[in-house]
Amino acid sequence: MVKHVLARLRRRLKRKVEELGGRLGELGVRPVHLTVAGLFLSVLAFLSSLKNSLLYYTIFLAFSGLMDMLDGPVARATGKASPLGAFLDSFVDRVSDVLLIISLVNFGLDWGFVTSLLVASLLISYSRARAESLGVSLEGVGLVERGERIILLTATAVLLAVNFTIGFATFILFLALSLETVAHRFIYVVQALRDSKPR
Repeated sequence: MVKHVLARLRRRLKRKVEELGGRLGELGVRPVHLTVAGLFLSVLAFLSSLKNSLLYYTIFLAFSGLMDMLDGPVARATGKASPLGAFLDSFVDRVSDVLLIISLVNFGLDWGFVTSLLVASLLISYSRARAESLGVSLEGVGLVERGERIILLTATAVLLAVNFTIGFATFILFLALSLETVAHRFIYVVQALRDSKPR
């Protein structure tokens, strides 16, 4: 049930983002502009966390996530999609993940929990990259892809500002969903590769 709901939401969001990406492309925006802007905003979010400014952290985090969601659609809309662009986008995304997640320590969350989330997030991304290099698509596999992770991270930050207990509960939910996605993807890839093994 949850999986079907998420799938519908992903499709709707993807359509909206593709439309917006097309419009930005028509205005002369290039994917590299969004990739660089996303990284810059992630750095600002991290610096805001050092100042313990949860408000600015959340704002920069949200806009960084938006840049990340739009660079792919803009690349497709402008015909600028390329292997180099895809590599730079993935590389910058991982740097942003590290900066944004470790920032949570500065808002009172335990290093152990934050490190667990960081490892899970990186494994989710790595599993997809490695699986696709082996010919296995992981699109839609697992409850939290990058878009959902950005939304949950933003929700965690907002709720931490409102009430630490509620924010921490949201963080634990985020961590649990991330671990589920890691396990789901691992099992899915193992089964897919076994089924494709020459007999």
